[in-house]
Amino acid sequence: MTPAQATMVYELMSHTDTDALDWQPITEGARRRMLHSDDAGQRIQMVQWDPGFALSYRDEHHYDEFVYILEGDFVDQHRSSGPGTFIHSEPGSWHQPSTVNGVTFLAFISPRR
Repeated sequence: MTPAQATMVYELMSHTDTDALDWQPITEGARRRMLHSDDAGQRIQMVQWDPGFALSYRDEHHYDEFVYILEGDFVDQHRSSGPGTFIHSEPGSWHQPSTVNGVTFLAFISPRR
């Protein structure tokens, strides 16, 4: 790779210090740090829920949703999941998640192409 090619590749990349991002409130007991979003509907966000938080509605997935649990417990009607768990919810699936002890997870929402 030439120096010019390396510069071009680097310019196509971005680096984000997530600790420098403010938490944005979603609802009481829930917040997020938006890491990426675009016009096509793709979103990557770090989400944090306080102990005892539960979604008050059925979360229906219109897009693929990928969740990676960083810490805590993520509970839905299917099971309780802890750190290191990867969850893929396909379009048409749904759940009503909650947490007992609090949870932080990475969520990637992507329309199918």
